[in-house]
Amino acid sequence: MLIDPSLLDDKVKELPIEFETYEEEVDFKEQLRIWHEKYGHIFMQEINDVIFFFRALSKEELKIAQEVYNDDFERTEYICKTCVIEPIIEDYSLDIFAGVPEILCLSILEESGYTKAQKVKIMIARWEKHMEEVENQLPLVIKEAFQDIPLSEIESWTMAKTAEYYVKAKWLLENIRGLKLLGEEENQQQ
Repeated sequence: MLIDPSLLDDKVKELPIEFETYEEEVDFKEQLRIWHEKYGHIFMQEINDVIFFFRALSKEELKIAQEVYNDDFERTEYICKTCVIEPIIEDYSLDIFAGVPEILCLSILEESGYTKAQKVKIMIARWEKHMEEVENQLPLVIKEAFQDIPLSEIESWTMAKTAEYYVKAKWLLENIRGLKLLGEEENQQQ
C-alpha cells in the first residue's frame, strides 16, 4: 500500500494503526514526511500483525541482488534489508520471521514495478497525467535553460520564483537557442 503524506490528513483512519493520542498521530505523520523526503514513495505491508514500512527498490539495487546473491534466501534478505525502513530486522532467518521475508520481498518487488508490466504502465500513466499540469512543466523548462540548477532545487522554489525563472528561461530558449515553446492549445493539436 502506497502512503502519500499529503493524503494522511484525510486517510489516517484507513491505516491499520490506532493512535492513543493526537501527539502520536502527529509524530507518525512527521516521520512519514521525513521518510518521504529521504526515500520518495513509502509503502506499507502488514504481515503477521507487524506493520512494515519500505521504499522502492532501485534498478541498481535489483541488479546487485541478481548478480551478487545466487541463493534465493540471501537475495530476498538483501532486498528486505535494503528497502525496509521500519522495523529494522538484522536477521530474517530467525524462526519468528518464517515466511516474512518472502512476502515482504514480493511486495517490495511488486510496488517497485518489477513483477507486473501493468504496474509500470499505471506508473507511467500517472506521471503523464501529472505532467499535463502547467505548474509541473515549468521546472523542466527552467532546467533546460539553466542546466546547472538541480531539478530538486527548482521544484522547491515558491511559485513566484518559479514564474520569474520560467519567463527568463522561455526568453532564453526562444531568443538565444531558437526553440519555440508550444502553448497548451498548440500542444493538444499535435
